[in-house]
Amino acid sequence: MGDDTTTLDIADWRLEPISGADRDVVEVIRLPPEQEEFAGSLDEVFGRLNESDAVGLEQGFAVVEPSGEIVGFFVLREGLRRPPWAPPGTVSLHSFRVRPGLQGKGVGRRCIALLEEWFSRERPVQPQLMLAVNARNAPAIAAYQKIGFIDTGDRYEEGHGPQLIFVKPMG
Repeated sequence: MGDDTTTLDIADWRLEPISGADRDVVEVIRLPPEQEEFAGSLDEVFGRLNESDAVGLEQGFAVVEPSGEIVGFFVLREGLRRPPWAPPGTVSLHSFRVRPGLQGKGVGRRCIALLEEWFSRERPVQPQLMLAVNARNAPAIAAYQKIGFIDTGDRYEEGHGPQLIFVKPMG
């Protein structure tokens, strides 16, 4: 992440925790069908966030740029809500979305920089952030690698096809 865009202008950007009741906050991030397939539908995402056992273990975040516009969204899972491919003690990243029209312009990089700051405050002993990305989702694979995620070489079979497991050390 040596690129200056990761540190130059995130000071006025922020992460806003959101609950299962805040779906309307991220409705503005409408993905095209080919991306929605990989990120999961908002019905699916907010259905999980509204489950009673999600509290404290699955958290949604809106990414807000300086003018107050919502430009990104993601979910973190940990503890008993972590997926089967994530070892104990990790936090996993899910349903990462950047508003179309802003993709490829450093917004995803800023989102991850904000998440790194969050980790240093909220999960200082967490060794890593992990995610699974569909093997067919070449644009996402390239974007994750560009912002410092490393392919572990592990694979996980899921209903949507093989998932590549990526890790980003934190702290």
